[in-house]
Amino acid sequence: MEKEIKNDEKEENQKDIDYSLYQEQPEKLFPLAQEYFNKNKFEEGIAILEQSILIAIKKFGGEEKVELAQFYNKYADGLIQKLIALNTDFLNIQEEAPKDEQEEQASKKDEKENDEPSEEKSNNINEKEKEKKAPKDINNDRVEDDEIVYENLNAANLLLKNYLKEYDDKDPKTLDKSVIKYYHQLSDNYSLFASLEKINSDFPKADSYFKQSIDISRKYDDKFSRNLAGLYFEQAQILDFDPQNCLLSLYKSKVIMEHYLQKEIDKNNLNIKLDIDEKDLDLDTLSYDSEKIFKNKDLISKNGDLIKKNPNVEEFVDIINDINIKLEDVILELKEYNLFLKTKEQMKKDGEKQNCFDTNIDMSKVVDLSKITLIKKKRKEPFNDKDDIKKPEDISTKEKKSE
Repeated sequence: MEKEIKNDEKEENQKDIDYSLYQEQPEKLFPLAQEYFNKNKFEEGIAILEQSILIAIKKFGGEEKVELAQFYNKYADGLIQKLIALNTDFLNIQEEAPKDEQEEQASKKDEKENDEPSEEKSNNINEKEKEKKAPKDINNDRVEDDEIVYENLNAANLLLKNYLKEYDDKDPKTLDKSVIKYYHQLSDNYSLFASLEKINSDFPKADSYFKQSIDISRKYDDKFSRNLAGLYFEQAQILDFDPQNCLLSLYKSKVIMEHYLQKEIDKNNLNIKLDIDEKDLDLDTLSYDSEKIFKNKDLISKNGDLIKKNPNVEEFVDIINDINIKLEDVILELKEYNLFLKTKEQMKKDGEKQNCFDTNIDMSKVVDLSKITLIKKKRKEPFNDKDDIKKPEDISTKEKKSE
């Protein structure tokens, strides 16, 4: 019955849109769908994207044309936004569960005190039982949507890779913009794969996808692109298991944002010159005690009053300050780990001197990393320009969820 209601809502929503106006430019339906996603109206937005695919298939003459890749990509993106919302709802339900259990226990206690439970209490208990089933329904939706996301992203990947294979060995500077845009789409595709694995809490897989997305962007996009800054930042969010590379990703993201800050500073004729080295974007490693990490921090701080008079400049400063907080957290973690290694090494040396070194070190005497109370700041996304082990990429594009 619920599905029938949703379908009715979709049909009613589609009646409000004259799709004939989009026959020549079906991609113009993307921002319209996004408006619905922004309002958490995911079924409506997804229905619009489904129509955009059907119109595109008709316009370009088949579902296996490379032009369809961006439509499969957008459809997957819409579903990922839905999954993020479902995941948030699921976590909220879990957080509220203990409170619900307490209320239910209180209700049972009240019933024991009365020979016959009131009708109102019975209704309350029934409602709580329904709420308990909600997470299961959410999980079922997630499994189905996961599969559809994979199908669409795989379909897009196949189209893009088949089209681009003749250009892969050519110098990007010699390629036409029409070809470059497909490399950008491929990069975005891998970024969406990473976002899906992030939702599923498989962070190593998410990291592998981010690396592929970043490699493509570094080759076919400007080294200082906002998109690349966003990719580095997003990658850092899932690198809790690898703080050393987390530090590097955050730093590269900050270097790019400082580049845009300098451009805004110059535009406003402010007498501030940041130290920005393009070579830092090619670093493979970065020590947590490197002086370059916060080399512009004092300069920005000293000119705080001047910066506040220019809102556009201040916006970039806020973004950079947010990244600095993340960097400080990671540096603290790396320092603690370094202390752990030094302590362990010293214990080994002391044991060898006494000729009684035991490989079973008493870890209670060593810094216990599990008890380190780092303040984990909420890692928000400050970039507005936008988070294969997946199913086999030989899945036919005909299997995508376009109907």
